[in-house]
Amino acid sequence: MPEPTQLSKVDKTFYVDDGEKRGPMTMLRVRFHPHEAKLVAACADRRAALFDLDGEPTEVKGRGKCVLGELVCPHERGWVRCLDFHPDGRQLATGGSDRTLRLWAWKDGRPGDQPLEQVSAHAGWVEAVAYSPDGRQIATAGFDRLVKIWQADNLKLLHTLSGHASYVDEVVYTSDGRLLSGGEDGRVIVWDAQAGSLLQTIEFGGANDQSGQTPNHSGVHRLAVSRDDRWLGVAGGEKLDVYDLASGEIVASERLNMQVAFHPTADLLAGGESEAKFWNYDAGKFVPPKKDKNGKPQNATGIPGKSFAAVKRGEWSLGLRFSPNGKQVALGKADGTVELYDVV
Repeated sequence: MPEPTQLSKVDKTFYVDDGEKRGPMTMLRVRFHPHEAKLVAACADRRAALFDLDGEPTEVKGRGKCVLGELVCPHERGWVRCLDFHPDGRQLATGGSDRTLRLWAWKDGRPGDQPLEQVSAHAGWVEAVAYSPDGRQIATAGFDRLVKIWQADNLKLLHTLSGHASYVDEVVYTSDGRLLSGGEDGRVIVWDAQAGSLLQTIEFGGANDQSGQTPNHSGVHRLAVSRDDRWLGVAGGEKLDVYDLASGEIVASERLNMQVAFHPTADLLAGGESEAKFWNYDAGKFVPPKKDKNGKPQNATGIPGKSFAAVKRGEWSLGLRFSPNGKQVALGKADGTVELYDVV
């Protein structure tokens, strides 16, 4: 395997202040606009945060230099817990602890002031939202143990999917239109999104008596699918697994929690909680961060010719996302900031 090479340090830090004297607004999930230099974050506020990637940093008391953002996409109460862009960038979907799914028009570099559509989506928090690759469907995951599929243009309910025994944390589509959901019951369920039927259940909640391969996840928190639909990254509990969807085997495992993301063009995966590790699935193993001359892990590492990144951090990061071109990584953090890394 080629020697890992260091990537950039933090390029920019983003921060938003609502003017109220309270603790930081944890950044739960982050999304890049597909075509514009904009970033949105679901945060511990009844609104989402909007940032300009080309914005100039300014001095913020107690935080150093940050690019300031603004709060958008208001919900009635609670937190905006999840969001996703339509593939062409013309709309933004948000889900919140107010149990609603809201659809916002995107125009002139920002979402509208009022939602185009909204529905009471789940009997509990809306934990995850994802557009289908063709933009015709929106999938949501809820605290009510259900997965729901909606018509994207008018939020008409198409399918209600049951199969999880606890609340559902994540939904992701494959490029061929299948839907995967992951929940606190340790299950990943593969659905036929068009028919609304269950195709496969993969148990990550405890030891597999037959193969002994399945680790104890104590829930599935995040999922990521590779660009060719072959590999599934599963983060939860104290494990990050790479699962071969074709063979049904776990091909790599690491003690790594919470976050997982595949690079959009290269054959690499990033994940982490307090220390980033990367998986090159040509080589079939995780690549740890490169160490400096004193043996201390550096901020980010990569492999020459294959751009990917994540970071080593002192506190939890709850959002991890590659930019559409794979040249940047955004991390939403518990301290109320979003860090942006250049991939070089």
